[in-house]
Amino acid sequence: MDLDDLHNEVLRAFDDICAVRGRQQRGASGFMPLADAFYEESSRQIVVRFELPGMERDDISLFVERRELAVRGDRRFPAGEGRVYQQVEMDYGPFERRIRLTVDVDPDATTATYEAGVLEVRLTLIEREGAKQIRINAEAES
Repeated sequence: MDLDDLHNEVLRAFDDICAVRGRQQRGASGFMPLADAFYEESSRQIVVRFELPGMERDDISLFVERRELAVRGDRRFPAGEGRVYQQVEMDYGPFERRIRLTVDVDPDATTATYEAGVLEVRLTLIEREGAKQIRINAEAES
């Protein structure tokens, strides 16, 4: 075995070890974006910010359903010909992150922006007028 063959064999073994260690550290969960959620008094909106570095806007889907906000996507591993990774700590793969909301929001008034790897979602609260009296009908009236 010449020096080039030995060098390539060491690189292959090193690559295999890094890939296994990276999967072990991440476990089965894969990529899970971090999120902050807060109520902004000045705008009377709930603001949720997700960290999504390295993703394209078109690879992110956003859903508002009842009292839940969901962001989905797939952060792809950067493929490259001739790369031998020494270290892999960043998480990749498909993801779905759900944030439960404690109030009703208007999905039609929801806005989202994506800049510098941060997705910011602004949810407008549905204004309630308090209790509403419901008329009770007799059986004959129904």
